[in-house]
Amino acid sequence: MREFAEQEIIIPDGPFAGRRFRCDRQPYTGVLFDAIDLHFWNRFCVTGPTQSGKTMSSSATPACYHLFEIGENVIFGLPDMDMAGDKWREDLLPIIQRSRYRELLPKRGGGSRGGKVESIQFRHGPTLKFMSGGGGDKSRAGFTSRVVVITETDGMDEAGATSREADKITQLEARTRAYGDRKRIYMECTVSIEEGRTWREYTGGTESRLALPCPHCGGWVTPEREHLADWDDADTIVDAKAHAAFYCPACGQAWTEKDREAANADCRLIHRGQEIDADGTVHGDAPKTDTLGFRWSAVNNLFTTAGDIGADEWRAKQSEDEENAEKEMLQFVWAMPFKPSSWHETPLDARMLTARTRPTRKGQLPTGTKYLTVGVDIGKYLAHWTLIAWLPDARGTIADYGLVEIHADAMDPNHAAGLALREFRDVCTAGWPMPDGEMFQPDQVWIDARYNMSTICAFIRESGDRFRPVFGYGATQMDGRKYTQPKSTGKIVKLIGDGYHVGVHKAERVYMIDVDVDQWKKTVHQRLAMPIPEPGALALFDTDPREHIKFAKHLTAETQIEEFVAGKGMVRKWKQKRSANHWLDSTVYAAASGHFAGVRVGEEEKPKAAQPKRPSKKKFTTPDGRPYLVTER
Repeated sequence: MREFAEQEIIIPDGPFAGRRFRCDRQPYTGVLFDAIDLHFWNRFCVTGPTQSGKTMSSSATPACYHLFEIGENVIFGLPDMDMAGDKWREDLLPIIQRSRYRELLPKRGGGSRGGKVESIQFRHGPTLKFMSGGGGDKSRAGFTSRVVVITETDGMDEAGATSREADKITQLEARTRAYGDRKRIYMECTVSIEEGRTWREYTGGTESRLALPCPHCGGWVTPEREHLADWDDADTIVDAKAHAAFYCPACGQAWTEKDREAANADCRLIHRGQEIDADGTVHGDAPKTDTLGFRWSAVNNLFTTAGDIGADEWRAKQSEDEENAEKEMLQFVWAMPFKPSSWHETPLDARMLTARTRPTRKGQLPTGTKYLTVGVDIGKYLAHWTLIAWLPDARGTIADYGLVEIHADAMDPNHAAGLALREFRDVCTAGWPMPDGEMFQPDQVWIDARYNMSTICAFIRESGDRFRPVFGYGATQMDGRKYTQPKSTGKIVKLIGDGYHVGVHKAERVYMIDVDVDQWKKTVHQRLAMPIPEPGALALFDTDPREHIKFAKHLTAETQIEEFVAGKGMVRKWKQKRSANHWLDSTVYAAASGHFAGVRVGEEEKPKAAQPKRPSKKKFTTPDGRPYLVTER
């Protein structure tokens, strides 16, 4: 592939426009091409700084190599088909037009005369097929190729909304199944976060890096961000650019730009677990994997100087939005994942959740359980429920969860829902066991009353104040209405909590609890991302991780995103990735009811003195005069 790139590709734009591609301008490219040609791996995950030739070396060149040098079909994967036209016109077509293969461009059909870009058949036979991460799974089926080139990998790392298959990248890779080990999968992307597909593929593969020989001590080193110095004490960005330099991690000597260029010209590829001697001999076996994880960093990007990078660091340090500036430096300059300071900004991974357990079996409560709460999301045919056991420091264990079947097809749906709720009430009344065998009944059971409200409220009136009807408000609820918290109590509103309030529902003669599900989804996701020993952290009961996968997928069915809204700026909202999110809703209600029961994380979450206190049983009764609210234990 190195020979093909240097003999056939003319740079279409940039500072080297019109010149033939040469690996010595960016030495990492030659190392990458040589590694691909070794045929040790059939999957390649490549990442590096932006504006360092990543697209040219890692997607455009492999695509052209297989289309024209080998003469075979290529699938080009990207997050959405709107990108296909831009990718073709800006990255691939200019390269082909400047090569000797321009005569093979189609005269009619896809890719000709600015026409629609989806499937382009070249005149010598091979087809370039664009496939997106959007749409139904059929958009990725029906076309077979030995070669798949994927750009913007992290943008495709989720399952199709209506798919029963795997994530989109795996589906694209399945198009190569007939070729077995002869397949070639090329993935390139700027690193996003540790949980992103690119970093997972990189660290799960060879996790390779480029070792450079120090011109001063001769040792082989891999300088990173901490080895760029002399910019941070500068008074101006001009001084930062003038003084910034890379320092050898081994001997501590500063490198000039000529030193850095010479070191990169002789760089060597080493994989995870390998070491390199002073004479350049590599010791240790490469990881046993089919994926080459290839990364270069700012020190390997010869399109920028150490001064340029130091100026960028200085500018980021002065930024008012420190977190965003840090994110840009890590991802775009150093090719390292960003670690958000807020848990909710990092999407939860379902498979990681399955291993997030505490040492109690299903249905058993941890020693020291102080509160026990249940949330129920009820539909036409199934009721999903979640049980959370809370310790005094607010650590929660999802001690049990399950389904209650509603036989709506065999009898009147209202009657069927009532029977199912009474069946579950018997389970709650029996309680769940502590390690010593004592049975513990839940303090609160909150039931979503949005579906079949009259039946649920009738059940509530006969079941006592342990059971409560709930209305959830948020972006992904049925009507999409946001929650509005009352400012004070009165004739209707009887209690204001943290992201919920209790009010009179006169028609149904019950107290209805309105819940801000967006706030409590954020809280649940935060607590599922906290280190397990920390106060407030949530974990699951211990079992085979495969038993938790369906539940975990419900918990991760929605993710919080930032979206620009005209007139409002950047707005955070919850986006539904999968329709099956019922256990997420039931877990949200179980968590919110925990706060109602008395669960607190530290002093900062306790109600302020100015807030209304919980009414006593005598003052807080149902509209028909019965005591309703229990006191705290």
